[in-house]
Parts: sequence; structure tokens; C-alpha cells
Amino acid sequence: MKFTRSLPLWAVAFAVIPSVGHAASNVDAERERWVVHSRSGEAERGEAVAALRRLYDGSGDKLVRADLIALLIRGGQQQEALAVCAACRPDGYSADELQNLAKAARDTKKFDTAALFYRELQTRFSQQKTGLLGGALTAVDMARYSEAEVLIKEYRRRFGSDADIQTAENYLNKQTTTLTGRLAGQLGSLGKSSDKETVLQAYRTAAEMQVYPMQERLLESYPQYFSENDRQWLKTGKAVSLLRSALATNNRAQLETAYRELNAVIAAAPENSAIYIAALRDRMTASNALEKHEETLADYRRLAKTGEQPDFVKAQYAHALLATGSPNQASAIFRGIADRQIAQSKRVSDDTNEQLIQAYAEAVRYSKAKLLIRNWNTAETALDFTRNAKIKNPLRDKAYFWNARLDAWNGRPGKAIKDMDAWLAEHPADPWALTLRGELAQWDGHDEEAREWFRRAKEYMPPDSQEWVDNKIAQSEMSSGNWKEAGQYAAAGADKPNFSGFRRQYIENRAPQFVANVQAMKTTSPSDGTEWGQDATLYSKRSADGHRAYVTERSAYVPNHGSPLRAGRAGVGAQISLYPATVTVEAGHGFDLNRKAYALASADYRLTGRLKLKADAAYNSANTPVKALNQNVYAHEYNLATEYRHSSATQIGAGVGLMDFDDGNLRKSANVWMNNLLYQYDRWQLGSKLWADYSANKNIPEAHYYNPKNSKSLSGTLQLSYTAPLDNGISLKQTVSGGAGRYWQSGVAAENTWNLSYGHDWQFGRKTSLTYEFGRRQAMYDGQPEFQNFGNIGLNMKFN
Repeated sequence: MKFTRSLPLWAVAFAVIPSVGHAASNVDAERERWVVHSRSGEAERGEAVAALRRLYDGSGDKLVRADLIALLIRGGQQQEALAVCAACRPDGYSADELQNLAKAARDTKKFDTAALFYRELQTRFSQQKTGLLGGALTAVDMARYSEAEVLIKEYRRRFGSDADIQTAENYLNKQTTTLTGRLAGQLGSLGKSSDKETVLQAYRTAAEMQVYPMQERLLESYPQYFSENDRQWLKTGKAVSLLRSALATNNRAQLETAYRELNAVIAAAPENSAIYIAALRDRMTASNALEKHEETLADYRRLAKTGEQPDFVKAQYAHALLATGSPNQASAIFRGIADRQIAQSKRVSDDTNEQLIQAYAEAVRYSKAKLLIRNWNTAETALDFTRNAKIKNPLRDKAYFWNARLDAWNGRPGKAIKDMDAWLAEHPADPWALTLRGELAQWDGHDEEAREWFRRAKEYMPPDSQEWVDNKIAQSEMSSGNWKEAGQYAAAGADKPNFSGFRRQYIENRAPQFVANVQAMKTTSPSDGTEWGQDATLYSKRSADGHRAYVTERSAYVPNHGSPLRAGRAGVGAQISLYPATVTVEAGHGFDLNRKAYALASADYRLTGRLKLKADAAYNSANTPVKALNQNVYAHEYNLATEYRHSSATQIGAGVGLMDFDDGNLRKSANVWMNNLLYQYDRWQLGSKLWADYSANKNIPEAHYYNPKNSKSLSGTLQLSYTAPLDNGISLKQTVSGGAGRYWQSGVAAENTWNLSYGHDWQFGRKTSLTYEFGRRQAMYDGQPEFQNFGNIGLNMKFN
């Protein structure tokens, strides 16, 4: 230790210098090796970047840093280049580094940083042109036009006038000279002998301003400089301009005109030419706006054959898929667009985010949609388009409203209503919030309440948006059975685009309809044959006032332990709309064991938006047991029922009835029931049904049909269902049910009952649905337990 401390400083220095020099030599050799390696390809460039980054972190060598920055910028990684040495000052960079970093900052719109680097170049490396030239361009970017003029003047003083500074000056002039002034100057210099470039400059300026008459005049005045293709492009430009205006103002007449003009361009253009492709892309937007979604899909299939399409075209395609019942395909497309936006700019655009939310909601992925709302900036204020002034942030309202919608659709309408009521307490005159509050009431099954909210919204709605609210009022009137009022809206809105959704539903709900059901049941203990029944009804088209006629047929088969019994009936009927009442009358004749005519009448009355009453009377009732008909015993039936709808999740009801048999029996019955949605999570739903009934009969010893002195039952069922949209307008709902109960009958011991079943509910577009179910149960018949296998199938078709 003493020896080491006594060494003179010059000896220590000579000992250290060779090792330092050796290390520097190694770093330099390593740097050069990786620079050479990077020239072989993009993969090699990436490897070199990673190696130089490690080398720079270990050595801090400035040459390594300069090469690393250059390689990053060569690969388009400007942000990473700027972050290589965040703590470095501009005066510590070389000229090459300053040039590279200044350009990277300008390319990424970090103009303050770019200006700082360019000023350093002007100061330390004044012999280079880049400092003044880049500084001038950056000053124009920052709208510092006076500063740009000074830098351009200084450049010319020192380096003369060359092509680079002329480009910078043109860039300045373009920003500072109004388009109108520029066009006026260009037109003023035109004459009969003007050269092609001068004419084309004027044409381009007119095109930038969308002054189509001036473009047409130039085409006519200088036909030698333009081709038929130029004329077709002008037609396309005019059509697209009209389309954008129509979309902004929701002007259907302009939409139709733009659509026809695009059709004409497509018909005249060579297939797969640039103009043909551009017009097809724009026609997709027009077709979607006009609800010609099938044509949008066809146009995209044509475009796909020409190659990969830009994201704005894919978005229109996804929109059409969503409108035609393919939410899964649409979600995948919007997700792809969002992923590419994240890769390019680290964020998803607000429009794409909302499109993806809508697609997930249509696919019944509500929780997934709700997570996307977090992508929005929901602060109270946001910068306007100038980025200089703060305005009310529209995304705040949008996020709040989307949360309410998704809660309502996902089984929490009460929470959604509470949240919107809180919003309206602070914003009582917000027409869009009032409209959504009405929609929430409608989705919760309260049409009358919904209409009150919609009418309040109209009071604060701009005139050009009131038709949109009227459309919702019309839908609500139709939903509650007020066909006369709905018909008046349909007639008044025949040519109004805001009524297109209502008109479609109005046509569908008035269409002729066929409904059929088949039920079968086989008792396995005690063993017996298969009992079945079926009914089929064909309805006519509804009249404008909501009336419709129908023909119907119904039949039943009872195995009866080897002595089968058959009975049926066929008749005609009518549903008469007398809002708030709907009256049904039907008459016909029986066949097989049913040898008499029959008639029935019923009335459904909406007492309030939540409470309904129903009364019916039947001569030769369809509920008469087949075994009674076998004894030539007929029954007349009278029922009164009520239903209270608390919400879309909970409904309760009760009923009483009398059945008067020809043999002197008078059957009295009563029942109460409740349906409740217990839980929902996206596609999963858990519901319950509770049922209790009581019946009493006179003692008729000779009766062969089921006729206990009295009986009562109590049962409960849980239903677990899963709904899966399958695209192309098809959806499937699968349901598993299980229930248990207790049955009491006078004179016999009480017994337990149970049932298990599994079923499918298919929806094929808006016109056809098919349901079927099969299961097993323990039931009671005349005090004796029976084990039964059962099944049913139902078909519903509309012809529109």
C-alpha cells in the first residue's frame, strides 16, 4: 500500500492511458461493425439499433450516439431518436445529430424542439444551409411568418437563391396567401396562349377551393390540356362534395342526387381504374346513408378484388355488416382498425372507439363495450380545433350516455334511469338527455312514460332534429298498440329520412304472419302413448288502423290407454284495434269428437302504461278436455286477468275463471304468477318464474275427465339462458330450465313435482323465428304422480 501511494502521478497516468485508449479503440471498432451490418436490410438495422443502444449505454460515446440516432431516423423511429439522450443539451450535439434531430422533431410536429435545434445549427454551424432553411420551414409550421421571412432573406443574402429556398418561400406564400387571392392572381395571368402548367396551377387551386364552375370553365377553355378522365374526376369531386354536404345536413334529396351521380361515374369509368375505385368507395358511404346496406356489401366485395382497402372503406363495410346483423364480423374489422391506429399514433380515434363500442353492444358484449369508454378523455373541457381555446368537452356527455345505455341493456335499467335522472337534475333542458331518458323508459316497458319524455325533449330540440324525436314517438305508439296514431305518423313521414327506422318496423309489424306450435307429451310411468296437440294461424296484413283477420286450426290427440281420442276445430277471426283496447272475435266449427260450432270474444285493455286487463268468453271453449267431448260434454268459459309490469325485469299477474260444463259441473279457478330477471351478465341471463293456482269442481261421478273436488299447486322455475348473435341476421338463445313444486288435491296425499328442460330459440333475420324445447317432468294427474317426457316446437314467419 505504501509503495502504491508513493508512485508519482506521471507514472499512474502512463499506466492508465494505454487501457483507456484500448477501450476507446474497441468501442469505435464495435460501432463501425454494427453500422456496416445495418446496411444489409431492415432486420439487420434493427439488430444494429439494439447493439448500438447497449454500446451507448455502456460507453456514453458521442459517435455511437450519432450513429444510433441516424439509424433510428432511417427506420422511421423519430420519437425513439429524440429520446436517445433526453438530458443532452443542444450545444452538446454534432452538426449531423442536430440536423437529424431537428428533422425528427419537425416530422413529429414538435416544432418548439425543432426550432431549438435549427437555432443551434445557425449559431454553431453557420456555414451550413440547413440551419436557416429548416428554421424558415419550422417558423411557417408555427405560423411565425415574419420570422420565416427574415430567415429566408438571410439565407438568400448568404447562400443566394436556389431551389431549396424557393420551395420554402412557396410554402410560406401558400400559408399566407388566401386561396381566393391566389386563384384571382392565377386567373388574371391566363390568356389564350397560356402554357399548360399555368392553367393546371389555376385548376388545382380551384379544385382545392371546390369551385366547380371555375374548373368546368377551365376544362372548356383549354380542352387541349385535359382528358376525359379529368372530366370524370371533376364529376366525382362534385358528387363527393354534395355527399358530404348531405351527410352534414341529413338532406335525403341531396344524398339521392350524390348517389345517382356516383352511379353515373362508375358506369362510365373503366373497371378497376383509379376513378372507378374512388367512386365505388364513396358510393359505399352514400349507400349506407340511404340504408342500402346490401349494396354497400356488394361494392366492398368488388373493391376487395382490387387489393387491400384503406381503413375508412373497411369502416363503411363494417357499418353495413352491423346494419345487416353481423356484429361479430363488424367487431373484428373495427378492432383491426383500432389496433392499427394504436400502432401508428398510440391511441384509438374517438370515432373508431365509438364504432367499436356500438359493435360490441350489438354483439351482446356489453361489459367489453363499457371498458372502451375509458379510452375517451371525459374531462369537463377540451381544446377546440385551434388547440388554443377551451370548450365544453362533447365526449363527457357521450361517455355518460353510453354508460347509461349499456347498463340498461345489461340488465340494470334501474341504475341507468337513476344516473340519467341525476344528469337531468343538473341539465334539465338537455334535449338529448331527455330523449335517452325516454328510450330508457321504453326499453323498460313503459311506452306512455317514454312518450312524455320524448315530447319534453322536442321542446328544447332544434327544428331540424324534431323529426328524429317524432320517429321515436311513432315507434312507441306502435309498441303500445296505438296503430291508428302510428299510421298517421307513417303517412306524414313517408318521405322523411328520419322516419326510415320507424317505417321499416311499421311495415314488418303489419305484414302477414304465420304462427304454428306443436306440443307432445309421453307418459312413461304409468306407460301410455304419446299425447300431442298442434295449432296454426295465418294472419292477414294489418290495416292502417291496426285491424287484421286470420284463419286458424287446432287439433289434439289423446292416446287414452289404447283407445285414442281426437278433437279439433277450425275457424276465422279478427283482431280489432280500438286503442287502448284490442278486441278479438273468432268463430268456427269443431271436427272429430268436437261436433259443435264455437265462438269466442276477448278484450285486452291497457288501463295504464303498467297495468293491463283482459277478459274473455268462449262458447264451446278450446280448453274443454277431449275426454269430456268424448262424453258429448261441452263447456263454456269466462276469464278475467290482470298483469302489472313493474319493469322489463319484473312482471306479476293474476286471474280468475269459470268453466261451465254441460253435465252440471262448474269449475272455478284462480292463479297468481310472477316472472323476474334475477341476473344478467352480457349474454348470460338468470330468470325465475313463480306460479300458484287453485281450482274447484262440482262432484260429477260420471265424468271421465280430470275433475277433483279441489286442487292447488305451487311451483317455481329457474331459467339460465345464453344468447349468441351468429352474424348474417341469425342469433341463438339456449335455455336450461329446472323447477320444483308441490301439488295438493282433496282426498289424496300431497306430492312433489319437478321439471327439467333444454331449448333453443333461433332468430333468422327479422322475419322468421324457430323455437323448440324438450325435457322431463313429474306431474300429477287426479292425485297420481306421472313421469312424462315432453317437447314442443314453434314457428313464426312474417311475409313482407
